[in-house]
Amino acid sequence: MILLQKPAWQVSVATPLRCAKLGQCGGICLLVIVSVAILTGCRDTSKEKHPNNEKPAVVEKLPVETELATVRLTEKANERLGIVTTAIEEQIVSKRRTLGGEAMAPLGNSLIVSAPVPGIIAQYGASPIPLPGAQVGRNQVVVDLVPLLSPERDVMTPAERVQLVSARANVVAAQQTAIGDLERSHAEVEAAKITLSRAEKLFNDGAGARKAVDDAIAQLNIAQSNYQAAQQQEKQLANMLQQLNPSADSSAASPLQLAAPIEGVVRSVNVRVGQTVAVGTPLFEVINLDTIWIRVPVFVDLLGTIDKGKPALLKTLGGQSLPDSLAGTMIEAKPISAPPSADPLSSSADLYYEISNVNLGLRPGQLVGMDLPLVGQAESLVVPASAILYDVYGGTWVYAVTGEREYTRRRVVVRWVDVDQAILASGPSPGTKVVTTGAAELFGTEFGTGK
Repeated sequence: MILLQKPAWQVSVATPLRCAKLGQCGGICLLVIVSVAILTGCRDTSKEKHPNNEKPAVVEKLPVETELATVRLTEKANERLGIVTTAIEEQIVSKRRTLGGEAMAPLGNSLIVSAPVPGIIAQYGASPIPLPGAQVGRNQVVVDLVPLLSPERDVMTPAERVQLVSARANVVAAQQTAIGDLERSHAEVEAAKITLSRAEKLFNDGAGARKAVDDAIAQLNIAQSNYQAAQQQEKQLANMLQQLNPSADSSAASPLQLAAPIEGVVRSVNVRVGQTVAVGTPLFEVINLDTIWIRVPVFVDLLGTIDKGKPALLKTLGGQSLPDSLAGTMIEAKPISAPPSADPLSSSADLYYEISNVNLGLRPGQLVGMDLPLVGQAESLVVPASAILYDVYGGTWVYAVTGEREYTRRRVVVRWVDVDQAILASGPSPGTKVVTTGAAELFGTEFGTGK
């Protein structure tokens, strides 16, 4: 056996082995196997990070297993995390239930315009017929309708001709009388003006009475009124005589301008330019969506638990506020009276709510979420929803302020979450301050997952 001198940091192992191989020398072979392990030290760098040996957070583990840990932060760490606290309050709350609803156009906000007479569709001036989805104003012309005259109207019967001639003669006689009345009224007006001028002159000279001036003014007003009535009658008779002219081309009818009866969106257009339509044919439909209804089907056994007189909150199917640009706001839909409806197949009855749709842009048939208020109120602990923490087992916690920059995790039981508030079944006493901003960072600090 050969012994080797090794340094202190080396380990040597010598093992004699005898070679028993046949055909070889029967000597003894000594095999020395040397294993070297190098031991290195680790340099402590904690003092470089914290020269004053001060950690930003200290987690105190209490000896009792049922007690929770307390996190103490330094002033700098507390400022860096931006810790914000809010006191727990006790409020009177009412529970809500979220159900699905369907947007629909209110009754009376959708109008269909039909052809009043047979005719041919034409566009209004240079404006094409609006496409579905286009916005139109009230009394805005959408299409022109050129009436079609029936053959019976084009060719008059002998009896109709006799009636036409007789009516024309009567109108001509009435027109002559009206012209005479018009001329007489004009003369009376001139005479009344002369009388008024003479009475005013005498009164100004001191030779007349005030009563004579007043009577002259009254006579002038009466004469002017008769003159205006005679003018209107003569004009009407002249127009009537023009319409009864048998030489007029009765087949050339003026187009009818069909306008939108309400302001809204063109929902459908059923005709094209040049199309011939019969009387009563639907031409286009206009719908106003500034106000929209929400129909909420409710299981019949739940109808008695819903407070139907209070407004509901409008949300998306995922629970967010509508729309995204108004996130954080509470959009209320007020209950309305609507025709009762129900579905026997789903054992549900419908509740209706109304909401302004100017900024929402909801469309008929769109599904939304509705938070319906339930009957009954009770006192409960209320805390901001941002203060609630969830562990891996679904447990709910808050961090209560137990000292200066000292926070202890406390268990709470959440009944439900209403928008940005959490309603608690149990938790710390009212007035206890809890962390609302920075709670997640404290949770990570306690369990060693924070940065």
